[in-house]
Amino acid sequence: MKSIKKISLVALAAILSISFTAAQVGIQAGYGTQTRNFENPELISMGSILGDKFTLSGFHVGPVADLAIQGPISLQYGLFYNYLTANKNVLGADVKITSHAIDLPVRVKAHFPFGNGLGAFVFAGPNFNYVAAELIDIDGERFTMPGQQNESVYTWKDGDDKKYYSPFDLQLGAGAGLQFQGLSVRFSYDFGMLDKDNSENGIWKNNDMKIGIAYTF
Repeated sequence: MKSIKKISLVALAAILSISFTAAQVGIQAGYGTQTRNFENPELISMGSILGDKFTLSGFHVGPVADLAIQGPISLQYGLFYNYLTANKNVLGADVKITSHAIDLPVRVKAHFPFGNGLGAFVFAGPNFNYVAAELIDIDGERFTMPGQQNESVYTWKDGDDKKYYSPFDLQLGAGAGLQFQGLSVRFSYDFGMLDKDNSENGIWKNNDMKIGIAYTF
């Protein structure tokens, strides 16, 4: 896990060091969903409370860039803020989860022009995800694990001072879109590669889907 995080940070630094003056830049916004899959949840876990699978939905927004490499091939990347929520009735109580996360997708893109400014494209590559905060409300009141000082579930620790969940995720995904001059419609789906549950047997992986509209200048 630590080596993956180090590699990811190096990749992040490399992407951010690319000059935006050499790329087409713009902004993207749209709809997003996240499907959470739990296996072997321990007694104290979201999986044991919410079931083996559930979905959050919301929106994403942020800057995008497209750096030409050669011919129809380019490097497509962005930095998105994600706001996702889910509501579920658990034993008669209304449970609401609110997630605030950051995405850094890095994709290799191939563009296929049709003429008159219209074209299609496909892309694939990793997405680096970090959850800044995740909050749980039960019947309208904020829930905090007993003995914990902070509200975000990613700050909760067990008796050995070990965090229950990891806020970092590495995903691999692909997508496609249509483009007319600087305006494009994009679809992407990313599969979670890392186990976010730090318990011995529990497994928690996220898959994310986005549909967005982007405009590059």
